[in-house]
Amino acid sequence: MMGGPFRAVVAATAAAGIGITAFGERYLLIGTVAAIGALFSIGWPSLLGLPARRGASVVLLGCVVASVGVLLLTNDLAMVAVVFALSVVAAFVHELVRRDGRPRLVESVSGTVAGAAVVTSATGWIAVGTGPTAVGLLLCGAVTLAVAAMCSALPFPGWIGAGITVVAAAGGGLAVGSVTDVGPTAGALIGFSAGVVLAAAHRLFGQFPSSGRPFPALAAAVLPVAVAGLPVYVLARLLVA
Repeated sequence: MMGGPFRAVVAATAAAGIGITAFGERYLLIGTVAAIGALFSIGWPSLLGLPARRGASVVLLGCVVASVGVLLLTNDLAMVAVVFALSVVAAFVHELVRRDGRPRLVESVSGTVAGAAVVTSATGWIAVGTGPTAVGLLLCGAVTLAVAAMCSALPFPGWIGAGITVVAAAGGGLAVGSVTDVGPTAGALIGFSAGVVLAAAHRLFGQFPSSGRPFPALAAAVLPVAVAGLPVYVLARLLVA
């Protein structure tokens, strides 16, 4: 069984990948974000127990490719919103081509659309940009997610563990922000956001029976890393840029 410690290790590894590739060539970061999106796309339908899992994964993988490609072509995160809108249409088309009587139709559509929201949010990591400030932002987000992931694996009960995770992530963001161009305020807010997302995901998806299987567990683990891309980008625009 792949429980909380496994998901914590995978989440910390994915976050470390973001932080490490931030210092290298841009294509390394793009590849890391795309890989996170692909892992999530493969495991998400099984994690939720969607009725047409293969088709949902195809829709999500297409959304990963389209959102990353559009962002690289336009350098405008607003255009990724168009990709998300089209992914909603693709989710309905997927239901139209099903030949199994379409059981649990609403659940299937909503699960696929929720997954598309996650993979499009991941492009926020790429949209942060380049330069010293961008590297600091990526590093801050990665460190706070890794700290939050490690704290989530500690044997603290319920809300106590969640609170420790959020506080530790905010503290890590404050520390990283203080020694980079990000600044302590933005760093602490990034850490707080990362801690909330990871604590919530860890607590929620740990209750899913399927989270003990390999690909669903991977999807549950990388979800907070993918979702955090958008808050990091928004906070960068509001507080840093």
